[in-house]
Amino acid sequence: MPDNGRMIFRTSRRAFLRAGPALLGAAAGAAGARSAGTPRYRAAIIGHTGHGDYGHGYDRVFAGLPEVTVVAVADPDPAGARRAAERSGAARRYADYREMLERERPELVSVALRQPAEHPAIIRAAAACAKGIFCEKPLTETLPEADAVVAEVRARGIPVAVAHHRRYFADFSRARALIRRGYLGAVREAHLHGKQDRRAGGEDMIVLGTHDFDYLRWCFGDPRWCEATVTVAGRDATLADVRRGREPMRVLGDTIHAQFGFPGGLVARWSSVKTADDWNTRPLKRERWAFEMLGSRRILAWQSIREFGVLDSPFYLNPGRNPAWHPLPPAPDDPEAAGISMGRSLLEAVQTGGRPRCSAADGRWAIEMLTAVYQSHLTRRRVEFPLTDRRDPLG
Repeated sequence: MPDNGRMIFRTSRRAFLRAGPALLGAAAGAAGARSAGTPRYRAAIIGHTGHGDYGHGYDRVFAGLPEVTVVAVADPDPAGARRAAERSGAARRYADYREMLERERPELVSVALRQPAEHPAIIRAAAACAKGIFCEKPLTETLPEADAVVAEVRARGIPVAVAHHRRYFADFSRARALIRRGYLGAVREAHLHGKQDRRAGGEDMIVLGTHDFDYLRWCFGDPRWCEATVTVAGRDATLADVRRGREPMRVLGDTIHAQFGFPGGLVARWSSVKTADDWNTRPLKRERWAFEMLGSRRILAWQSIREFGVLDSPFYLNPGRNPAWHPLPPAPDDPEAAGISMGRSLLEAVQTGGRPRCSAADGRWAIEMLTAVYQSHLTRRRVEFPLTDRRDPLG
């Protein structure tokens, strides 16, 4: 609610991590009531304590779904497997996910660990028995791996839901519906800022920037081009600078400035910057992860740890009208303006033959946009979508 022109702040990535299971199952109740009496599905969870764990609480992704029974969890760490089984309600524990899949033959599988390099092999194994697969983001570490995953699950007709969580949150869904109905007017610019903590640059981009990329595409359609620069300590990054991040993913650069062109003339700029001062380490009351979308009628802003805000002006400074920031208006009458739990989205896709709100193809697009950033920088040119060179630019 507004308070003298200021926004009261609630929603954040940190709050998402704390809320975990409640958010994962938050939308399940009403939808579950619609599905009362439908067949029950057997689900299994795959994680690896100490090596990607269970992502953002995705051992509980099926919580609150009355049609789903979690029958087993796989984790090479015995203590981690025990704790995950307690959290998820799984009856049995396995050290090897392959053995679990072979013995249990679950219809639903959660690939929960935060290790994108491990996802393709696990998804491939799960696809041999599952009717639907949930996967922590990012879908994969590289675009060739993403292409292979999409081809595999398409050939088998298996829906995959990817955990780019903005598509599932009610506020982000409502904001997207308002944007698409012209509430902001014509959106010509979007400015997106990475979290820019100790992971600034390439690690910030794959861990959090892929959320930004996915949301941009969900709001505005497929991107058309990308131009980017990637630097390390102020100089142009080269392949000799490729490294493993604090989270074990291959990354390049400590500072990234990327621009994407979208239909309608929209240009979106994404940045994550490492500085010589304490910008990346200084604690703040608000997180640096944020965006602004500038329309011809209004400006929409979001900042992690803070809610959405709307300014009824196309200009930040408008002394004549002196507009104040206010919350999002009510959602339009649009099914996609409402939130949905990730597990429910996958289950409905399995039941109807439709697509989850964030599919494997959507997850691949986030990796394709990330790939384009590196490709543009390394070739020193604008690259067009879809990418014709789909090799991994980091080698």
